[in-house]
Amino acid sequence: MDTQGVIANVIRSGLAPLDELLQGLRLGDNVVWQVDRLEDYPYFAQAFAEQTINDGFDCVYLSFAAHAAILKPRPGLTIIRIDPSPGFDYFAGEVHRIIEERGRRVCYIFDNLSDLVDEWATDELLANFFQVTCPYLFQVDAVAYFALRRGQRLDPNIPLHRWPELQAMEQG
Repeated sequence: MDTQGVIANVIRSGLAPLDELLQGLRLGDNVVWQVDRLEDYPYFAQAFAEQTINDGFDCVYLSFAAHAAILKPRPGLTIIRIDPSPGFDYFAGEVHRIIEERGRRVCYIFDNLSDLVDEWATDELLANFFQVTCPYLFQVDAVAYFALRRGQRLDPNIPLHRWPELQAMEQG
């Protein structure tokens, strides 16, 4: 593993200006990219995948959306396709099974989570997914990238405290 990429559990994003701004990423971070256009997300996801692979991390792309692939196959990248159509329980169970099998200190890149709202016809299930998955990713020292479409209205009946990773988006 490249020790320059991991200093005191700091993970590089692959974009030096972003690393300077954030002081790097930390093991356990769940990064949510709020995007206007899905075409903006691959820029960040590809840089992150390239950097983490070069730094010796296991990098996993969880593909589940109908949109074009965020990442192309390359050495060092594991691509796992999950079908969300059987519903929340199946999907969340598969994600958790993958996280458990892959172990600690893995970097994950997820497709656009907004597509799950389209698939499941409710954003409450997406909130539940965050509530059960993000703490688990933190617990196993994983770093995860997620994308959400800007302007996708979160159900106003869901208390915002259930969306800690998304709170800043709602205010912005």
